Order: sequence, then C-alpha cells, then structure tokens
Amino acid sequence: MNNSTLKYIPIGILIGLIIVYVSRSMSNSIIFFPFWLNLLLYLIGLPIAWYYVNKWKIFSSDKEENKKMIFGINIVMTLIITFVILSFLRLPINFIIKQQSKNNPIITQTCPITYYSFKLNNNDKRNITYTFEGKNVRMKVRPTIMAKIKTLPESQRNITLNVRKSILGTYIIEDYTVKSE
Repeated sequence: MNNSTLKYIPIGILIGLIIVYVSRSMSNSIIFFPFWLNLLLYLIGLPIAWYYVNKWKIFSSDKEENKKMIFGINIVMTLIITFVILSFLRLPINFIIKQQSKNNPIITQTCPITYYSFKLNNNDKRNITYTFEGKNVRMKVRPTIMAKIKTLPESQRNITLNVRKSILGTYIIEDYTVKSE
C-alpha cells in the first residue's frame, strides 16, 4: 500500500460523493436520458479510471500471493471511480438539457402510478414508477407526495406532471402533483 497517496483518499471520497449526489438530484427531473449516451460516457470513464487506479497504486504488493486480491480490489475501485466520472460527465449534459427545455412550452400530462414503495417507516424508499408515453419511469418523490399516494385507492393513483420537451428525446419535469380522479 502506498502511504503517500492515502492522505488524499478522504478528500477524493468527499468530492466523489458530492459529484454523485448533485448529478443524481439533477437526473431525477430528466425523463428518458438516452441509454446510449450513458454507455458512451461510461466507456469514456472506464479507461480514465483504470489509468489512475494503476498510476496511484493505492493497493499494491510485491508478494505473488496478494497479486490476485490486489487486482480484484483495483477492478472494484476502477468501477467505483468510473461511476463518479460518469456522474461528473453527465453534469454539463444535464445542464444543457435543462437549459434547452426552457425554449419549449410546459405540457401537463396525467400518468398512472404503477408501483410505489410499500414500507411506511422507511423514508429512504420514496420511489414511484409511473407510465409516461408508454414507458415506465422511476422517480424519487417528496415524502408528502408519497404519503398522499398511500392513502389513495389503487384505481385513483395518478401523478400529474408538468414537463417540457428537450433535446435528445428527453423531458424535464418542472413540477408534479398527485391527484385522485
């Protein structure tokens, strides 16, 4: 293990967590982000992460019996760092998508909720799935919205979205409410 680089690990972890959090919160309001673009960004980030994991040599050993374990740890670190790089590369794209959507009018659409988290005491599980333009979309919602969904009968669980169309076939959610019919 290389001790000179260990002092930067907590700072790197903190910066990585901030990048992932900001990217995920921006992505929650974007519907239909292209899979091909995610894959392309991931494939760009993978060799960058592998290069730096090998360059930093945080985990390394001269003993032959440790080589396989160190290689496995380096692969896991590469995948984690690649996810952070993916999140970082998505930030400007998400920003451009949001800015381009402001050129289009707001569309209001009511969508049926097909799934929501059943746990009443777990505030971390506030995800719903709804059908928008024939495709299932998963979204994290506010706790007040989740509480309202749980009180509605199954046939009346709908979410009303105010969205704007944007580039790359995406939509931006401006606001949402749960209404019973």
